[in-house]
Amino acid sequence: MSTQSGITAMSKEHVDAAHVSIDSAENGDKDMINKHNTIAPVEEETEFFYLEGWKLWAIMCTLYLNTLLAALDVGIVATAIPAITDDFHQLNYVGWYGGTIFLTLSTTSPVWGKLYKYISARWVYFASILIFLVGSIIAATAKSSIPLIVARALQGLGCSGSIGGSVLMINYVAHPAKQPMFIGLWATVYMISTIVGPLIGGAFTSHVTWQWCFWINLPVGGPVLVAVFLFFHVPKHVKYPKATWKEVILQLDLPGFAFIFSSLVCFTLALQWGDQTKSWSDGSVIATLVMWVVLTIGFLVVEYFQGERAMIPLRLLKTRLQWSNTLYALMVNVAQFQVLFYLPIYFQSVHNQSAIASGVNTLPFIALFALGSMMAGTIVGKTRIFQPILLISGLLATIGAALLYTVDLDSSKARYLGPQVIFGFGIGLGCQVPLMALQSFTPAEDIASVTSIIVTMNSLSGGYFVTAAQSLFTNRLLDSLSTTAPSINSGLVLATGATELHRVFSGEDLTAILSSYMVGIKDVFAWSMAGAAFTAVLALVVPFKKMPPVEDVSAEKKSLDEKEETP
Repeated sequence: MSTQSGITAMSKEHVDAAHVSIDSAENGDKDMINKHNTIAPVEEETEFFYLEGWKLWAIMCTLYLNTLLAALDVGIVATAIPAITDDFHQLNYVGWYGGTIFLTLSTTSPVWGKLYKYISARWVYFASILIFLVGSIIAATAKSSIPLIVARALQGLGCSGSIGGSVLMINYVAHPAKQPMFIGLWATVYMISTIVGPLIGGAFTSHVTWQWCFWINLPVGGPVLVAVFLFFHVPKHVKYPKATWKEVILQLDLPGFAFIFSSLVCFTLALQWGDQTKSWSDGSVIATLVMWVVLTIGFLVVEYFQGERAMIPLRLLKTRLQWSNTLYALMVNVAQFQVLFYLPIYFQSVHNQSAIASGVNTLPFIALFALGSMMAGTIVGKTRIFQPILLISGLLATIGAALLYTVDLDSSKARYLGPQVIFGFGIGLGCQVPLMALQSFTPAEDIASVTSIIVTMNSLSGGYFVTAAQSLFTNRLLDSLSTTAPSINSGLVLATGATELHRVFSGEDLTAILSSYMVGIKDVFAWSMAGAAFTAVLALVVPFKKMPPVEDVSAEKKSLDEKEETP
């Protein structure tokens, strides 16, 4: 950034007034440093400098553009998956195409959070974008399922660093009074991009090829990468704890990462195999389920003994305000992602729509989600009250999901578009509020950790539940097919992509297959309804309290000529 940028200076006591510790609010002041932590503390008195004017908006636009790319890739394959299965003829890999990105996105988010804490955010952010672009190239050139799955894992790794890093940088460069607005805009960009992804994926799949879902990242992501390298500098007030490289590596909690990543892989394998390629009683399926349980328990044990070095420091989940909002963030995305991935399959298989047409039919979801998200940000920002918004969100999302559950083979447009309006608005209301609430009660030194926890919860909803939904869908499809049309080759049905059903099958066979598809889709929508209902219950658990107000600060303006930024 140019040394002529306008910035705002404020003293540390002003910042402390804007951030109130949850532990102080609910449990009394406690020692926040674990006895194992050997890192030297940062100086107590720090003069804070924040960007203003067009320089601030330039940085915000760069962050939003990068977030848009990362979030698009979470859902862009939703409408492309049927075409991918047509090319690769492996319907049993559908869960991997959509779910692999969540494996690395969810498990590496805390690791990125630690890197941002100890290493210059400029270079960590740059590395995350670079990894994402490399994954995009591999995905676009993949000729079979395995390279595509590996590429999606790399994209998830890069997305994890980009998404969490964008929120962190908002806290670095924006005045606390403006942060809720910028974080609200960021959350809106993120969630709308996730939902718009299928529409864009549908357009590419219908008019070009599904590979363009990944090629498009290069002409957009390349300039972002260059802009970060050339123009972004960490403001002077951002202090990095003094730590040896050994301590930094220990802080990454690599044992915890190994346990949680391995457990998710075992979980995914078990659900991919169960009653699809292997029986649930098969030794390998049982073994992977057992390993999933063992590794998950191992992860919890490791986190307990790691203390402050843990991927998810348990002290940040101790109070009712903390754990209820964190769990809400998980479940609201559980409800959303099931609908996000299976509405296009419903449109393309049951209604024989093109990929782009199925994307267009999700527009009510997108539009009302955006409206709900912006309304929630505005209301919470002005009133500082958030718990009622969470409750209304959960109730509306539950009603919308229940109405989606009623759609059938011959449902009219009103039957499948109307529920999206209610569901989308409900999900939009609640998606960003937990992050806003937790950040408002969190001291500045824990913002990175809290942000990474929420990103992890959002991603785990995909890593676990998209995979579980795929297993549920496939198993229910096969069960129904074996009852209604036992003569049909189930292997051929799985190998045939959703968009190809009407070409490969006809007559009574096609009717039986579509009915079986509908059974599986309904069960996935029921899962979404359960997730939404759980958020409504959680909203009653969240403490009813006002977020602390942001103090008005009459701060002296300085230029970067007077106060140099650190690279």
